[in-house]
Amino acid sequence: MKVQMGVVKAVRNSVTASGEVAALWVTHRLEELRYADGAIYMEDGRTIIQGDVSSISRFIKRKQARYFGHFEL
Repeated sequence: MKVQMGVVKAVRNSVTASGEVAALWVTHRLEELRYADGAIYMEDGRTIIQGDVSSISRFIKRKQARYFGHFEL
């Protein structure tokens, strides 16, 4: 995990420093979203929702809560 976040920060720094570079980051880790300017959530190769990071994070957390609500832990 620590190595992965180092890569995320390095990409973010490169994009910020250049001003002329864009990066597309594909991840399953919600904590990496805080480095993004925007996000797209996909299922089965289809875009379900796109927008700012806070909206996408809330959407995913609500979806996870519904999913985990089906289990008795």
